Amino acid sequence: MTEQAENTKRIAKNTLMLYVRMLFGMLVSLYTSRVVLQALGVEDYGIYNVVGGVVAMFSIISNSLSSSVSRFLTFELGKGNMEGLKRVFSTSLTIQVVLAVMIVLLSETIGLWFLDTHMNIPINRLYAAKWVFHASVFTFVISLLSVPFSASIVSHEKMSAFAYIGILDIILRLLIVLFIAYSGLEFDRLIVYALLLVGVVCIMQAIYWNYCTRHFEECKFRLSFDSGYWKEMSSFAGWNFIGGSASLLKDQGVNILLNLFINSSLKFEIMAKQLYVASQRVL
Repeated sequence: MTEQAENTKRIAKNTLMLYVRMLFGMLVSLYTSRVVLQALGVEDYGIYNVVGGVVAMFSIISNSLSSSVSRFLTFELGKGNMEGLKRVFSTSLTIQVVLAVMIVLLSETIGLWFLDTHMNIPINRLYAAKWVFHASVFTFVISLLSVPFSASIVSHEKMSAFAYIGILDIILRLLIVLFIAYSGLEFDRLIVYALLLVGVVCIMQAIYWNYCTRHFEECKFRLSFDSGYWKEMSSFAGWNFIGGSASLLKDQGVNILLNLFINSSLKFEIMAKQLYVASQRVL
């Protein structure tokens, strides 16, 4: 009975922390979406969303693998198999490194070519758009390499740490928005905004890595590969990949198609006005 009460208490606490994190993020995003639009302007805001969306389409891979890694870590943790935990973590980390290298190569060749030749970017903002593209690629790679670490926190049910780190991430992004909007300094706001977000991602992932290596024995940097775990994780991630692909293509795919087939300035203006009106209604 005592064990059941402890489990119930832990579940309630974890659920509460995740709700606090989610609600805090929602409230902040309602404010920042309007401020970012006003700070960047219609054109730059549209560029950031559509260029970042090209790289964000790769996130279906990381999201699928994150669920798969978390599931297998939890399974081995339930069995009390420390050796299995280390193999799962090491295999997943090796997979992420390989994927990161492949995505960088594809993005900086085919992706950059697509941006230069097919995207409707105003010529005077193409330089800034390339900065956003490179920053988005770097951000995604760092996030991809952190997947095994964040999955370990979830598997160990350390939701308090997960929520606190998430809230810190939201606060840092809010500070960036306030700096861009109200600093009064003269700089290219789109480029600075993209670079500051890269800095936030690096800080957050460093916190994840530091926390995991200090608290979880299996989270040590080692490159090894277990083909058995790889096959099982790939099979499990495949189904998540299908669902994630549909959702992501619905959102980011539509933005890219609009950019390709509708005049860029008109598209950016329409999208920005819709977001602004929506935020005004909510607030």
